[in-house]
Amino acid sequence: MSQTPSITIVVPYYNEQDNLEYLLDQLAAQTLQPKEVILVNSGSTDASSALVEEWITNNDLRTTFKNLNASTKTPGGSKSAGIKVASGDLLAFMDCGLTFPTNWLESQAHLLTSTGADWVSGVCHTSGTTLIDKSAIAHTYGYKSSRPVIPSSVIRRSVFGRIGVFKDLRAGYDAEWARASIRAGLRREINPNVIVEYKSVNFADTLYSVFTKSLRYAKPSVGRNDTVVPYVYLVGSIVAVLLLILSPVLSLILAASYFAARLTIARRKSREFRYFRTSPFRIVVLLIVGLVMDFGKLLGFSLGIITRFVGRRSLS
Repeated sequence: MSQTPSITIVVPYYNEQDNLEYLLDQLAAQTLQPKEVILVNSGSTDASSALVEEWITNNDLRTTFKNLNASTKTPGGSKSAGIKVASGDLLAFMDCGLTFPTNWLESQAHLLTSTGADWVSGVCHTSGTTLIDKSAIAHTYGYKSSRPVIPSSVIRRSVFGRIGVFKDLRAGYDAEWARASIRAGLRREINPNVIVEYKSVNFADTLYSVFTKSLRYAKPSVGRNDTVVPYVYLVGSIVAVLLLILSPVLSLILAASYFAARLTIARRKSREFRYFRTSPFRIVVLLIVGLVMDFGKLLGFSLGIITRFVGRRSLS
């Protein structure tokens, strides 16, 4: 491994004081130590930044750890801020609140150099904690499923020169960047032996947090060129209201179709959907969580459309 190019790990954080020490200890225990670790503070309002500084001061480290207080407010923007000041030939990414193996970096660097790929990723296993969290996971990432993710990835610096850095978005920046990579003909390898998992809550463990998180993630997606989802949600809700007024029977059919679609989506995404199927109560909670999630998205999309329209009017 002595010929491995220099590596910079970039980790964004926002109000992560409960998870940062665990993350930092995991990074310090890596079998392959990077050239530097850049922790990007995205405007935390808790003691996160002070905790990072204290940890760096109190530990005898082989690697240079830097605490970058950036003005970014999204994971995509924070990762990009770290990329711009990184000095390594390879850029590695990890997030707070995740557990990962001690040989994560060594395994990914070996796969990258041995295959000649442009970037490599590990996989995230999603399971959830409470029933609400598991239901939210079923509707989004899939219950007990695995998917390639940016956290765990190691990427050649030249890749960012070709397709640019991550967009300043709270959600969707990773999928959008990955699609740009495919369009550019870049080669990505998936390492199934590098598994990251959430340390605690995977998505949200209360209905309120499901709603607010869905709203926060939906609002910034309005205006992106690669999606018409916000407008589909808005038109669909208008049609549903009109049917409710004009025809109760049709509205009941529409409601039944909606819940059937929600179940179908969760079943297709989830590797172990039988966890829900064996309990009517779990199915009911699953449907309620999906409904709350869609209400949050609808409000977020609506606010995003209004903000975009007002922004255009103010510039005209």
